[in-house]
Amino acid sequence: MREDSYMDLDFRDAGVAPDLSRRELLKLAGGGIVVFFWIGEGSPVEGQRREQGYPEDFNAYLRIGADGRVTCFTGKVELGQGIITSLAQMLADEVDVSLESVDMVMGDTAQCPWDMGTFGSRTTRFFGPPLRAAGAEARAILIELAAERLQTSPDKLTAENGVIFDRSQRDNSVTYADLAKGKTIARHAKEKPTLKAPSQFKVIGREFLHRDALEKVTGKARYAGDIRLPGMVYAKILRPPAHGAKLKGVDTSAAEQVEGALVVRDGDLIAVLHKNPDEAENRPLSAWEP
Repeated sequence: MREDSYMDLDFRDAGVAPDLSRRELLKLAGGGIVVFFWIGEGSPVEGQRREQGYPEDFNAYLRIGADGRVTCFTGKVELGQGIITSLAQMLADEVDVSLESVDMVMGDTAQCPWDMGTFGSRTTRFFGPPLRAAGAEARAILIELAAERLQTSPDKLTAENGVIFDRSQRDNSVTYADLAKGKTIARHAKEKPTLKAPSQFKVIGREFLHRDALEKVTGKARYAGDIRLPGMVYAKILRPPAHGAKLKGVDTSAAEQVEGALVVRDGDLIAVLHKNPDEAENRPLSAWEP
């Protein structure tokens, strides 16, 4: 994905209630290292968090799984603008993992934090900095955990592609997967994160094939119109021809004779339901008067 397109993309929608407790969040997150992010007062990231109405105790969060994979949770949704790729790029660079090891969970209201919506090219501008800060925070905490495991000082360690090692003795190392295995750890960073400078980027600004490109060009991508659930039906709602029109009469006999059709009436609300959308659509029902 080119840098010019990366800089103009969008982000998060829906989410976990703002007053979700830490215990409830841990239950939702499951196994792995759950990182809570501290953002200092007066920082640009804090200002963006407030402007977007993010919950007071949270900017953005991610999960390091027991397999070392990184999951990014975002309330934003992919609408063709490319954020399923660009957000993963941001997180991969700050956490120091490969782009291929980042999984995106988008718009899942059971897992993702609240967001005001996906619109107005606001994803990169407003969510990007908090997401990058989250990645930087996660990397710092993982280095702290690695220092405890390797019995050395954090300032002697470097993170690279999901592995933390001693710069003077590279064999003295531990992987993100080893640190996360069998654990659910909530830790706050002691200081606000330091984001990488553009000169340090390895993933951001590079061109990548959109993650959903193959599915879309091969017809495997599923859209709302492709969804079929057990017992699912389509509804055609009877609507008045003009505002204030009154229902004069209704004849549902033709619709009722169609096999599988269900006519619903609640006052002036009338609808025909059928498993096939064209059957629900093509059933004249009524007459109106102004």
